[in-house]
Amino acid sequence: MNEETKELLRYGATFIVLIALFYGGTFVLRKALGTDNPMMVVISQSMVPTLGVGDFIFIQAIDNFDNVQAGGPPDGDILVFLRPGFEDEYIVHRAIEKNLMENGWVFTTKGDNNAYPDAVPVPHSNVVGKVINRIPIIGYFSLFIKTLKGFLLVAFYMIVSFFYDYILPKSSTSKDGRFNYLSILPFLVSVLVLVELYLDPGRAAGIEYMALIAWYFGCLILPLSVNDDDMGLMIWLYHLVIVMIPIACDLVWWTMGITPSQWWTLEGSTLPITWLLMEETPAFNRAYQRILFFLLPGTIIFLTTLYAKRSEWDPVYSLSLKIRNVETQEQNT
Repeated sequence: MNEETKELLRYGATFIVLIALFYGGTFVLRKALGTDNPMMVVISQSMVPTLGVGDFIFIQAIDNFDNVQAGGPPDGDILVFLRPGFEDEYIVHRAIEKNLMENGWVFTTKGDNNAYPDAVPVPHSNVVGKVINRIPIIGYFSLFIKTLKGFLLVAFYMIVSFFYDYILPKSSTSKDGRFNYLSILPFLVSVLVLVELYLDPGRAAGIEYMALIAWYFGCLILPLSVNDDDMGLMIWLYHLVIVMIPIACDLVWWTMGITPSQWWTLEGSTLPITWLLMEETPAFNRAYQRILFFLLPGTIIFLTTLYAKRSEWDPVYSLSLKIRNVETQEQNT
């Protein structure tokens, strides 16, 4: 078996493992949280700043509705429910009042960012569960690949990463050195941004621009710092799809006012996690152009730098040798 076949098999196995972890994790969460929809994604701004657009939310079934807390922020429980009169329109709003009727509890709900309560009270039979935690903005990725353009863009990135040896051939005289781990630091800025968004969802736009600029710098430094280009590409690809695509989508919401609720012709404030493609709207087409505006500079910087290094173009290749301490190692030997 040649090296190219081994490489493809390794990438395929990694992809299968990731899919298995996703579905296995979903199964475990369904059992643990007692609901068929333990994870959803917030697609509107009705609960900002308590829940940010694009947030993954974790939902726990409610066994006893007597224990549901009703009140204004932050006291009332945040409920996920089917809008009364609709079969597939999920809403995530806070319970601000509850009343015990003949058929059970009925809740008055309201989005924290809405001026008025919801017009129709919600019977307990419509309630899926209550929100128990969140991961900021990462849910954008699962929404992005529901669109045809988003799916094709991610597929393009994967193809480039898997077949880069054919697209970006490496010179046979390239020298190995030491991986400079400091090159990962620009990518860690976005992780710190996610932590800050978890603590303070209202600070999104400003610090997300910082993460974007740091990513551009990382796209320049990382390909110069790795000996194993496979590892560099995987670090870059996973960081791009898991972190930078959500950040770009969130910047679209902050700069253009286009939320995922406007990407498709649907209603509601939250969406279950599925892999089904849905038809996008003209608003999404405008958002997609802005997403490309944010992502393409980093993509071009990374791939161009990687190509220049693998082709041994100076001064890029000489800089890579210095960063990887190749000259120092040769002198010591």
